[in-house]
Amino acid sequence: MQATRVGKPLVSAGLSLALVLALVLPGLSTQFLAGPTTPFDIVQAGAIHWLIVGAVLVLWLGVQLFWPASAEVTKLGMAVSATILWLSLSIFFNFNGNPEFGGPVAFFTLAGGMGVVLLWTRFLADDIAFF
Repeated sequence: MQATRVGKPLVSAGLSLALVLALVLPGLSTQFLAGPTTPFDIVQAGAIHWLIVGAVLVLWLGVQLFWPASAEVTKLGMAVSATILWLSLSIFFNFNGNPEFGGPVAFFTLAGGMGVVLLWTRFLADDIAFF
């Protein structure tokens, strides 16, 4: 049997980074798209922004569902994506500047961090030694 290289985890990581960039890039913000020199109002700019985010999400989901790979490779790609999205949430979310949602988002970020640790423990379990 010949070993095949599958790039699904790398493509999944790249699409996750593209999703993060689509969410936080200042060039795709509604303030930039609805500026005085652009022909868009604030509603059209928001629709364009969320259309791009949705397109990246659909592309990521299509890769996860329709790229032929083994179950382990698919799980690894999803673990990499979850790690990138969790890190971007914990880095880019303004917890102190959002008094209404800062506390609950912080709690679920910590809970998501525990989930990411469990995902990676599953993949790295062979290297863990209990003495």
